[in-house]
Amino acid sequence: MLLNFAVRNFRCFSDEAQLSLTSPSLRTNIPRKGQTWIEATERVAAIFGPNASGKTTILDAIHAVAIAVLSPGAGTVFQPTLSRSSDSPATEYAIDFISGDVRYQYEIRASRWGISWEALYSFPKGTRRTVFTRFQEERDSELEFTKGSSLVGPTAEVLRITKPTMLFMSTAHKYGHKALSSVARTLVADVGINFVSFRDTQDETVLQRVVMEMVADPGNTQVDLVKALVQAADLGIERVEIQRETIDEKEYEWIVRMVEALNDGTERSKEDIPRLRDAVVFFHRSEEGEEFKLPVQNQSAGTITWLTTAWHALKALRAGSVLLIDELDASLHPELARYVVELFQTPHFNQHGAQLIFTSHDISLLGNAPTRLLQPRNVWFTEKKKAGQSELFSMSEFDNRAGNNDERRYMAGQFGALPDIDDHLLIQFVASEAAEDPVDV
Repeated sequence: MLLNFAVRNFRCFSDEAQLSLTSPSLRTNIPRKGQTWIEATERVAAIFGPNASGKTTILDAIHAVAIAVLSPGAGTVFQPTLSRSSDSPATEYAIDFISGDVRYQYEIRASRWGISWEALYSFPKGTRRTVFTRFQEERDSELEFTKGSSLVGPTAEVLRITKPTMLFMSTAHKYGHKALSSVARTLVADVGINFVSFRDTQDETVLQRVVMEMVADPGNTQVDLVKALVQAADLGIERVEIQRETIDEKEYEWIVRMVEALNDGTERSKEDIPRLRDAVVFFHRSEEGEEFKLPVQNQSAGTITWLTTAWHALKALRAGSVLLIDELDASLHPELARYVVELFQTPHFNQHGAQLIFTSHDISLLGNAPTRLLQPRNVWFTEKKKAGQSELFSMSEFDNRAGNNDERRYMAGQFGALPDIDDHLLIQFVASEAAEDPVDV
């Protein structure tokens, strides 16, 4: 569970950008007596703003930490801004989170050569305690490591194998450090923090993997789960099955060549390479009542997006983890996007404190019809300044009243974070083309 995330000198954010998921009722380091962490935190944070203003970058920054903690040397947390020189030569992160009902604060400062600062603090009773700190001024400088009294386990051994480019937390997680491994899992990619984005892969590949995961998951009945998802979205799909299919000859020959290339050109017997594979098949019903099947490639972008998003949402709700979704509204009907948000805001569904952080261009989510979905403290904006740097700010910083229609306020420019459309060059281009190619009447 995340409380706060802050980053500085990361891509388009040269100054600090801070995203808070704490409730206004949390006025001290820990909840008041009788209050739970779920009650003291927000379940949803929505980020709006123009294209290329930094919305996705905030999610990327959170995910960069999650990837780095997942495995030593994985990914990179040093991703400085390039558009202008920053006051800090390093990329800095500060994350407040909950693990085992205890508040922790994790800090990272990543330089070009490696990790110059890393620290973990805990707040078991409200007062900050040092779990560990690690400081190294330069790559060849002596490492200074401070160990708190609560840090039990093979700390010296983990420190010895942690390279300057690695996070100590990551090494501790990989090697099962007694005191740190469970804490690190809260931040680990695909465990404590999951990122859903279609930017880096083919949509049907994502869906194929997701449906395979649904079917393989022992915690759900195969048919009931998939059927519930497709019927909830009214997709016109009767059922989904995993079927064995024969790989066509052309594709099979390509696979054989790839296998040989990966084996330094050594020929492999074709009998060693399977000709069958699992495939996801969707069954529909015609107007005449006859059933027919279609492969993943023939499904709409909306179907793929819904099944992928919904499955990851259900996983997060069940685990009480953090889900990052880039462009929640992409290929989804506004009612389905709204429904995903409502899943996280409804205690009946969200019993373990799962959190959703998403970006969107769907401003209907800001409206108050039929009811208000997002409170000002749930809404964030990104805006790019004239120098090319981005900033992140909350709607709660503005004058807000219960009866406001925030969708209209946003489109009226009351919060900023709108595209500044300058079309004078387009007008000149169109005018010049028209002058060069007069139309005969």
